[in-house]
Amino acid sequence: MIETLQDKNKMIRVIVCALLAALVSGCALTEDSIAVKYSAPSNISVVQGAQDVTISVTAADGRVSNRDRVSTKKNGYGMEMAKITASNDVVAEVSQAVQAELASLGFNIGPGGIAITVQTTNFYNDFKPGFWSAEAVAEVAFDLTAKRQDGTLVYSRSYRAVGVNKDVMLMMGEQAVPALSAALRDAVQLVVQDTNLHQALLQAGTKPKVSALPTS
Repeated sequence: MIETLQDKNKMIRVIVCALLAALVSGCALTEDSIAVKYSAPSNISVVQGAQDVTISVTAADGRVSNRDRVSTKKNGYGMEMAKITASNDVVAEVSQAVQAELASLGFNIGPGGIAITVQTTNFYNDFKPGFWSAEAVAEVAFDLTAKRQDGTLVYSRSYRAVGVNKDVMLMMGEQAVPALSAALRDAVQLVVQDTNLHQALLQAGTKPKVSALPTS
């Protein structure tokens, strides 16, 4: 009787494991769609004189690969399965995040000023399988170019950050979100911390003050 119960329990465990494996395998073959949004840290200091500078920010897609996805599911053996796409426009999300932070620093947003192009070059998460669990390792990178209305270059720099989500059990869309969000946040924060950019915008965008002519 005891052996019969043990056999039944073993059989139940085998069936449950088989069902879980089939479920995971089936999920891995189905595309995921995730939203990756920028979350701004608090306590941003205003750049003195930024209120006198007007800028506009335009998005551009400079990705040479993975334009159709932001990650790819993997099975337990590390084999790539279904793609993970973004439900929102991640290229626009990057440029809007940069614009929002520059506005928070005090710069005016509007036409007729310094034209800034934010070209996203990478927005992708790669799962790294381990012995017991995996890691989601994401990179967000973009090039920022600022020009005067006549096309004169004011400033140019590339920004890049990596985000990691550890102890991932299932390499699917939900697990890619924290890594991508962290990489996006840290990449945009490099713009906030870039005092050379701030000074370049101030020098190029601030109109020189005209002293009053002496009266005779």
